[in-house]
Amino acid sequence: MSVASFVAAVLFAAAGLLLPPQGEIDGSVLLLVAQLLVLCATFLGIRDLRLPPK
Repeated sequence: MSVASFVAAVLFAAAGLLLPPQGEIDGSVLLLVAQLLVLCATFLGIRDLRLPPK
């Protein structure tokens, strides 16, 4: 499921950025890509990035 959501996010991002606009461009494609990438990270168990203490 995580691989599928990552692939879908990449495909939606590519389609949203490469195809010429057919009208008004809103943030729905970017929001969908962000949600799919968060879903992928959730399934893989990725948490927030914390730098190690120095």
